[in-house]
Amino acid sequence: VTSVNEWGVDQERILLLTDKKVYRIKFDFDSKTVQSTKPVALSEILRVEYGSFKAAKTSLTTWVWKKEIEQSQGFRIFTKERDGNKSINEMARAQLAPVLGEAPPEEEFCREYRALNAEDEPWREEVFAQELAAAFMAASILSSVSFDVRPAAMDKEVPGGVFSMFYNSLNMGKYSGGRA
Repeated sequence: VTSVNEWGVDQERILLLTDKKVYRIKFDFDSKTVQSTKPVALSEILRVEYGSFKAAKTSLTTWVWKKEIEQSQGFRIFTKERDGNKSINEMARAQLAPVLGEAPPEEEFCREYRALNAEDEPWREEVFAQELAAAFMAASILSSVSFDVRPAAMDKEVPGGVFSMFYNSLNMGKYSGGRA
């Protein structure tokens, strides 16, 4: 899969779903070794959303790449705990809240995924998102852990802004070993 980290950077990962946990695995295909794993218990999942992305209206970056964003589909796994570091958007919101006289916003934690190498064939992303949704529904039923799996129009912010989009457009965050 393509996992999108908290800065908006695409990262190639393996997603392994069992009846107890979902694992995000960083695998080095050259050395054939697992570099890291991030397990999340199914009981920690609040919900899974899948569907088409919608460019956030408040971002210049998403306005520039609106067409590309809105042709993409994927899914998000919402969890009780943060899966990674704070994004630059989260840090900015937290710092601006006291200045604006507001309480820091409550954040939901989610990780976003898309089909790996499907940018040129958007139909693959739709099939991928629907198949993963079905797998998570089955995992929820088989494990007797209750979480919602639902279609959603997903607003797309790019936490790293133009720099993340440029980095991703150069395929610098992806494995370039020529696998399909």
